[in-house]
Amino acid sequence: TNVGLLHYLDVGPKDAEHTVVMVHGNPTWSFLYRNIIPELVADGYRVVVPDHVGMGMSDVPSTSAFDYRPRSHANHLQDLVAALNLQNITLVVQDWGGPIGLDLATKEPERIGRILIMNTWAWSVDVNDPGYAHQMVRWYEQVQFAQTVPDLFCRAFLPGQAAANAIQADPSEGSVHDAVLSAYISPHIVPETGDYRHAEPCAPMQIFAESIFDDNAFQAEIEGRLPTLRGTPYGLLFGLSDILFGAQRCDIEGDIECPGNSTCVCDAELLPDRVDADCATAPEEYFVCRDEETGLPLEPFADRFVELLGEDGLVAREAEPTSDHMIQEAVPDRVVAAIRALIENGP
Repeated sequence: TNVGLLHYLDVGPKDAEHTVVMVHGNPTWSFLYRNIIPELVADGYRVVVPDHVGMGMSDVPSTSAFDYRPRSHANHLQDLVAALNLQNITLVVQDWGGPIGLDLATKEPERIGRILIMNTWAWSVDVNDPGYAHQMVRWYEQVQFAQTVPDLFCRAFLPGQAAANAIQADPSEGSVHDAVLSAYISPHIVPETGDYRHAEPCAPMQIFAESIFDDNAFQAEIEGRLPTLRGTPYGLLFGLSDILFGAQRCDIEGDIECPGNSTCVCDAELLPDRVDADCATAPEEYFVCRDEETGLPLEPFADRFVELLGEDGLVAREAEPTSDHMIQEAVPDRVVAAIRALIENGP
């Protein structure tokens, strides 16, 4: 790129009929897909996975040289795909990979064969929106607080998310857990000493988080173009334990109500074994809206994608009850199966 090197993995046969492009979010890198890549390569697919600038093994330019906004990351992805001349892409997106990858898909739909969408969004969200938007609003409130505390993203958000990823990957907290924890922290911080690896290690993560609301124009543009993908085969795979994009959360005391024909209940399935809680003492994030007729939890983010992309192209819609935000860590086999199903059942 014009601001530094963008690292990417490109494995599998270059002349493969299908190319799988997987896009990560914040604060992760291509390591997130490590358990998925070998399975796809063994199937004969070409797999391309970039690290966004400022993350993973990519360069970390100063904020005076690069703005770290999602639109800029999306431009880098578009440039990479063009440079490699990738066609018939199976696009896999999660977290900020959703807006970044879907920006590409809606601008160059001729390159896209099919899309797997996991725990993400691709539309503008207003802090005053009612309903399920509160799940993102509360996250934004935490981001605003973080702006008042120097290095909080490096010292709390990064290790906290890394720890959650490690637990998903290895609930026994054994050697795999420790290796995963180190892998997510080490691009920014030396695990053994706590020293920063770069002059501004927190900036890539913090600007991503701020952009959920501060860069609404970018998301709104993608939202407006999403209906142009109607008919493109796509799949949905969402982890319901994700407090941002999973089952719709509510407040049992009533200030965050469920929509009609659904009830706010404590969901015991969302109570992880590592949390000493039951429904009598469970914190707010374990209360979800359940449909009174089907008994299933509401999935507003998945529903919104169906609304925008239509049902004609929907190949499969799946939910993983106990998976958190990083579904690639919790159930990589489900991700592999979903990709295979898209390729096998799509055109």
